[in-house]
Amino acid sequence: MHPITQLVEHRQEEKVGAIFYPAPYLSNKTMPYYQVAYEMDQRKIIDTYAVAQKHIDQGMSLTLFMRSILPKGLYEWKNDDNPTMTTRDLNHLRNYAWRKGIRSLYYVRTFTNDLEIHTANECESCMI
Repeated sequence: MHPITQLVEHRQEEKVGAIFYPAPYLSNKTMPYYQVAYEMDQRKIIDTYAVAQKHIDQGMSLTLFMRSILPKGLYEWKNDDNPTMTTRDLNHLRNYAWRKGIRSLYYVRTFTNDLEIHTANECESCMI
């Protein structure tokens, strides 16, 4: 249910090497219709899961996709003078999810400026 994470995902396979997976139906014509998860307001993802959660007996594995440097103007609480993602930003989103009826946030994936993707599990100071 979550949005695509990259237009073309790069995976490093052990035996084969680098493999590239484009988003479904991606072409020059369709590219403007895609929005990458790391560039969007995460409340949209939370809202989508909240609607689906009402029709499911179990909790869902909701993943948030954050950038280490947040795009300007994405969140009204964020000061554009300091666009670095902090645990305060995650706390805002966690509280929003709780108010919407989300039972848990399973992962928080962080996209850094060096094009690496990290999970909170790799860094103790990143965990909430």
